Amino acid sequence: MERTAYHRYMYRVAAVWNWILSLSFLILPRIDIAYFSIAGPMAPPPTLLWFDCFFGLTIAFGLGFYIISRSTTENHGLIEIAIFEKAWVFVIGLYYFLIAQASIWVLVVVSGDLLFGILFLEDLRSIMKSTTK
Repeated sequence: MERTAYHRYMYRVAAVWNWILSLSFLILPRIDIAYFSIAGPMAPPPTLLWFDCFFGLTIAFGLGFYIISRSTTENHGLIEIAIFEKAWVFVIGLYYFLIAQASIWVLVVVSGDLLFGILFLEDLRSIMKSTTK
């Protein structure tokens, strides 16, 4: 697969990844609050305000990934933000797993974010290398 097509596909997959996770986590707790047990041994929050805000922003990041996919070489700033977001989500998930407030399933999900962050970093380095030639 040609490199530009690969990167375009990668960002579209990342967008779909964000949208599926976001919509799932926005819908599931409304069906059955017991879905919070995936996070670990903790009580469901008294309000879903911050939870909903986080997943709303996750949908927005998915839109950003889709925008990047339309032109991967013209969106350096969005790619830099995307790398930070993916690393941040992994670090926070890992932290809560290490202090036993998140299950292994949370770590599995945020590992997907880490993988995307590494791929985004590789893409940005490739873009920067090709623009300095």
